[in-house]
Parts: sequence; structure tokens; C-alpha cells
Amino acid sequence: MTEELAPPEPGRRWASVLTKPATPLISGFLVAIGVVLAVSLAVAVASIATILISVVIAMFLALGLDPTVRMLQRRGMPRPWAIATVAVVFLGVVVLLVVLVLPAAIEQFVGFLQGLPATIDAMLASDWFQAADAAVEVDLASTVTDAIAALTSTSSLVTISGGLLRAGVGVVGAISSAVIVVVLTLYFVASLADAKESLYRFMPAYRRPLARELTEQITGSVGNAVAGALTLSSINAAVVFVLMVLVGSPVPLMLAIAAWFITLVPMIGSLVFLVIGIIAALFVSPVSALVFAIGYFAYIQIEAYVVTPRVLGKAVALPGVLVLLSAMIGAALFGFLGALVAIPTTASVLIVVRAVVFPKQDSVTAPLAATPAGPSAADPAEQ
Repeated sequence: MTEELAPPEPGRRWASVLTKPATPLISGFLVAIGVVLAVSLAVAVASIATILISVVIAMFLALGLDPTVRMLQRRGMPRPWAIATVAVVFLGVVVLLVVLVLPAAIEQFVGFLQGLPATIDAMLASDWFQAADAAVEVDLASTVTDAIAALTSTSSLVTISGGLLRAGVGVVGAISSAVIVVVLTLYFVASLADAKESLYRFMPAYRRPLARELTEQITGSVGNAVAGALTLSSINAAVVFVLMVLVGSPVPLMLAIAAWFITLVPMIGSLVFLVIGIIAALFVSPVSALVFAIGYFAYIQIEAYVVTPRVLGKAVALPGVLVLLSAMIGAALFGFLGALVAIPTTASVLIVVRAVVFPKQDSVTAPLAATPAGPSAADPAEQ
């Protein structure tokens, strides 16, 4: 007796259409649609990259402010009042930077540019430069003079003017992005707890306790890491400002601001600015560069062995090799922002691995039994 074949289910029918060699046209058409959708998604993400960067920065700043909110709550202050207090202090710091620090830094930078020709002439006529020029085979004075002539040529001025125009547009965009970041930071600080509770609702009820525990550990670790990085970079900027004032640099505040941004990346940032600071101090004198190098290198050692353990503690329990590798990979993929985000992200991944992966592997004390094949694996009712 011939058995009648049941008609395929709708899902299986489409699956057979997609996988049958007899329908290459439909398969190719659907693959092409997928490629177009993927490219369109990539273009859309690239077009809103600035907005996404602002959101990421605001989220990390909010996580960095959240430990302060929790500290105020532990001391008996209600959460709304704690959020309001942190918001007022945050806005006060922003206003202080905009009103006092930024204009002074711009004034120093303009004065540095105006006095740069005289500074270069004085450097060319200095004894140490003449000694260095005589010690090497390259004519350093001619090299510097040719470089200045190339920079002041007509084509270079046209290029620089176009770059300045683009820089002006970039400054306007940076100001608007900074305003957006400040507003989003305050919003994220106020709604962080509600956002996490809403996130838990997407998970099954039996998984929510573990998800809540992991999320609190991750956000706490990231928040402490961000707050610690901001504190360390502020201390670093203060040290740079004092050293540059002592060596007689004409732009100590501008260099301190640069140090604040660069040293947000632990370990690597301090070493990078050591080179930048030595070059900047050379415009004053070789002795100034030597004094800065000795003083700043001594601070790097104190920062590594005394300041960082006290500020960060166990917030980012990462080996030094992982800190270095994650910062380098993040910088290679996404630039300076990638280097900033890489270390907290690596710490978060390690938290998940230690809380989920390692316990699961530790619970396996014997190899899993192979599933028997044949009639023994069938349902007992059918045997």
C-alpha cells in the first residue's frame, strides 16, 4: 500500500524553496536583498556615528556619577535629592570649565602662536641647539628653516585656511555635541535605575536574579572605573600644570588640559604625555625638559604604585597586560574613544566570565555521557 505524502508545512515549504538547487534565482535574489539591507544598515549607523558617540560618552559619564549618588543614598539622603545634588555639582563643574578654564587656555594658545616665530629663532640661536647641530651630520638649522618656509608658502596657507574653516565648523559641532552630552548625562543619571528594571523585564523571571546581580556588578565596576579614571586624570593634569609652571612654559594650562584628556587612558596615557611634555619643555630649554622628565617620571611611578591602587582599588581587577592590550586594540579599532571604553568593557566581560562561565565549567566533574542511538533511545511506549 502506497503511503500518501502529507503536504509540507508553510515554514518547511519556504525552507525547501530557499535550499533547493532548482531555485537559484530566488536564493540569489534573497541573498542580494540581505546584502543591500546590511549595507544600508552600515551606512545608517555611520551617518549617526556622532550621535552614537555622544550617547556612549553620556552613558559612561552617568555610570561614573552613579557611585556618588549611591554614596549619598547610603548616608541617608533620598535618591531624588542625591540625583539633584550630583546634577548641580556636575553642572557647576561644567560652568567653571567653560567660564574660567577654557578662555584662559585659548588665550595661552593664541599667545603661544603669536610668539612662536620668536621662540623658534631663540631656539635656533641657543647654545644647546648649536651644539646639537654640530654633533649630527644633518644641518638642523637649515631643516627647521626649510620646514618653516614650506609651512608659510602660498599653497600651505591655502591648505591651512581650508583646514581652519573645517576646524571652525568642527568647533561648532563639538560645542553642540558637548551640550547634548551634558543633557544626556543628567537624564541617564536620573533614569538609570528605572532603565535597568525595564531591562530585567525582557528576561524570564527565573533568570532575573542572576541578571540583576551581574548588571549591578558590571555597572558598579564601570562606574567606579570611570570615576577613578576621571580622578586620576585630574591629579595628573594638576601635576603637569605645576611642573610646567616651574619650568617656565608659556602654556601650562593648555598642556594641563591636554594631559587631562590623554591620561584618561591608564598606563599608556601617562607615557604618551611624557614624550609630549618633554618636547614642549624643550621650547624653553634643555634643562627645563630634563626637570620635567625627572619630575613627571617620578609621578608616574607614584601613580602606578600608590595613587592608582587607592583610587581604583578593585574596581577594575585587570592584569596589566590586559589593560595594555585592551587599550591598544580599542585605540586601533575606534580611536581615542575606543581606548577609553576598552578597559571598562574588558572588565565587564571578565565579570561575566567569572560569574557565569567559570561556575558552569566547575560544575562539570565528569565527561557528559553520549546519547545512545537506535531503539534504546526511542520512547518506551513505542518499544
